Amino acid sequence: MHKRPISKKALNTEDCLEIVAGISELKYSADPDLSKVQNFTLHEDNANIMFSIAKQVFRGTALTAKQYSLVKKLLVEYYVDQFSAHEIDLHEAVEKLRFPLRKIDGSHWIKIQEMKGETMIAIRFPFSKKIIKHIEELKNKSDKDYFYEKHTHYFPIKEKYIWKIVNIANKFQDAKFEIQPEILDLYKQLEFFVDHPSDYIPGIYNFKIKNYPQSGLDICLDELGEPNYKNLFQYFDRRKYYALNHFDEQAVMESLKDKSELTKLIVQRTQDLVCVNSKTWPLEELLRSIDDLDRYPLLVMVNPKDSYGEVTKIQNLVRNYIDNKQVSVLFRLDSKIGNEAIQFNQYVKEQGLNNIVDKNTKIVYISNNKIPKPLLKGDWRPKGIFTIGSKKVSHNIEAFVASQNLIIQYDEDASPHYSYGTVRAEMI
Repeated sequence: MHKRPISKKALNTEDCLEIVAGISELKYSADPDLSKVQNFTLHEDNANIMFSIAKQVFRGTALTAKQYSLVKKLLVEYYVDQFSAHEIDLHEAVEKLRFPLRKIDGSHWIKIQEMKGETMIAIRFPFSKKIIKHIEELKNKSDKDYFYEKHTHYFPIKEKYIWKIVNIANKFQDAKFEIQPEILDLYKQLEFFVDHPSDYIPGIYNFKIKNYPQSGLDICLDELGEPNYKNLFQYFDRRKYYALNHFDEQAVMESLKDKSELTKLIVQRTQDLVCVNSKTWPLEELLRSIDDLDRYPLLVMVNPKDSYGEVTKIQNLVRNYIDNKQVSVLFRLDSKIGNEAIQFNQYVKEQGLNNIVDKNTKIVYISNNKIPKPLLKGDWRPKGIFTIGSKKVSHNIEAFVASQNLIIQYDEDASPHYSYGTVRAEMI
């Protein structure tokens, strides 16, 4: 801030900027002519930018060359008449500066640097809305280890960040980023992998599983058999579980051609947790989709308050293609609760649903508030999770099913209070 006697002839660009912004200290001047230089009106076309820069210079920060050019242009184009009314020669004033222009480091570079004790990939550039947009997108998808300091953004040294950061630099070639040779070497290796996926990326190429460990291959073939048009959609459905990162898109579409719309939507989901709209899709169709996908054994989590209703509803729909001997209900209700509990327990016994869980079991029913000990002690793991409703389950059940790659809720809408980990349900 400045306090000094001043004449109209001594006015400079910063003075004029503060005057139009209404924050000038000239109103306190001992010079009566200058003390009357008030009540200027900012033009709506540039009010925000002019006031912002005015606050900057008022705090004692010098203008950059770019700011000076802009302010000078706007003052002359929009404010000459107001200054003339106060007998101030604006053209003369804007040729003078209070402080020498502030030089900005205009360097653009990508380097490997130390940050907070970690070796990280750093990208540095002067402020640019266009580049910042891409950095923010990367930041929002990044790991927690992201830092920012002095126009420099720091990311973990991982392949995905090297790839995306160098691609940002390539997108803005006018900025002429200087890229450290070591980073360029890593990028070129990644580029080769991208251009030759069949040599490196695990996936199914022309119905052959490639770039895959033998132990994993044995599991895939044992569960689904050799990839073909009839089962390729099932492989694609399990792509995350199998860690298969490449599929021939056209082949997948051909494999799905004769499947229901609901099956297609489930297969093409973007996350593990989905909520199938009960207003749109009949329960029978959803259960048929689960059967199409061969998501057995299927763990069904039942609301203990409506156990009889939910279990009988599902069993009546699947009994034509799943034998009762392949079904196991691993909980009972306390008969003291009332007739419905007694009815449920009798139903389980009469239908022969009290089976031991083994390799032939296709459906396992449990209460959504407790994991039965047989499941905890054994090595049994479901291939799919199903629940009527999207209400929150107990923490131990959530932990048990959190690693699953297909969790289906059946409800009118996904509960806003329920998710597995940080993932909210994808509505289908």
